[in-house]
Amino acid sequence: MCGRTLIGESLAMAAKAGVLLGGDAREKDTNRPPGTDMPVILDARPGRLHYVKWGLIPSGSKEVPKFSTTYCRIETMFSLPSYKSLIGRRHCVFVVEGFYEWDRRGDKKQPYYFERTDGAILLLAGYWDSWKDPKTGIVIPSCTMIMQPANKYVGKIHDRMPCILTQSESAIWLDRELPVDQRLKVLHPADNSLLKGWQVDSRINNARNKHENNNRQSGPDLTLFD
Repeated sequence: MCGRTLIGESLAMAAKAGVLLGGDAREKDTNRPPGTDMPVILDARPGRLHYVKWGLIPSGSKEVPKFSTTYCRIETMFSLPSYKSLIGRRHCVFVVEGFYEWDRRGDKKQPYYFERTDGAILLLAGYWDSWKDPKTGIVIPSCTMIMQPANKYVGKIHDRMPCILTQSESAIWLDRELPVDQRLKVLHPADNSLLKGWQVDSRINNARNKHENNNRQSGPDLTLFD
């Protein structure tokens, strides 16, 4: 479920998203895993791109959750306590160049890389929260990515995919002045022609591998399965 992402240099990513960079500049990362800081736009500061921990820590938690909060399933976000209190209150948008997904149907996991067919950045819907560590007093912002059932294209190899927004939908998702029902309408299935994807080398399986060409095509693209 979008287990890794490719993010560009931070100033360039902010410019493509039409916002300013908040904080220090960060280098490009071709293999960004969960648990690390991700470039996101928070509805509390919609004009800035900040790097926030990927893996939600709900504000009411006594400790860092022992269960995975990297992703929020769209089907259960209204019922799970970790997410339902954030709906209409703390929305965010992940800003990435592309993401990796794995085909697990064979004997080994085969990674694929996905990006927009028009070459634009990917804006992915999420939620964020702010947690104060009771031991250190440090406030840690964190985020989770909303996942939905895969469209027909991504569904050739996997059953889940992120909720992808346009620039205008991103503005609606982040606008706290709008009714929550209007903000939630931007979460919809992705068009089958939105993305293109292809096989990449299995070296991407190692999150420490930051090779510049991690997303280079090493096998057939998904049109082979049409």
